[in-house]
Amino acid sequence: MKILYIDTSSETLLISLDTEKTFDCIKLENIKEHSIYAVEKVREILDKNNIEAKDLDKIVVVNGPGSFTGLRIGVTIAKTMAFVLNKNISVASSLKNKVIGYTGYDYYVSMIKDKKNKNYYGIYNKNYDTIYEGLTTEEEIKNKLNELNGNYLFIDNDYYNVEAVIKYSKDQPNINPHTVNPRYLKEVI
Repeated sequence: MKILYIDTSSETLLISLDTEKTFDCIKLENIKEHSIYAVEKVREILDKNNIEAKDLDKIVVVNGPGSFTGLRIGVTIAKTMAFVLNKNISVASSLKNKVIGYTGYDYYVSMIKDKKNKNYYGIYNKNYDTIYEGLTTEEEIKNKLNELNGNYLFIDNDYYNVEAVIKYSKDQPNINPHTVNPRYLKEVI
């Protein structure tokens, strides 16, 4: 299975390709102009691996929460490719991406701060099923965690294991490209 992965949810542009035989990743950090580089890097990674876009089996795109402009760019590229090439598409949560690949706990918690220091939390069980994703206070998230039975790991870094996320995404349901929408960092996710 050949999977193209697109993440434009933050200042880091991440384009990856998994062919089951090889894994390749292009990562540009601290850029704010995804519109300039994203399509070029998709083409670059496909060319470098001698794969035509029509030969992709699936496209996975991070749909947020994240940067308003960045998300629109990545989602638009993925939706357009999926629709025009009649390819499967699925979405990945920027909150869930942070926890995929961790093991040994009953629950995993991740967080993203927006520019106004509001916190977006995600709580996931050991199978990475979503328990909660949304904007909330530290006190509310502590109450939610106290209601859970089991131990949890709080992950507060921006790094995530792209290969583990793509492996997880292989089994995620495919959706109609027209229903893929960005989830911005705003009051309601």
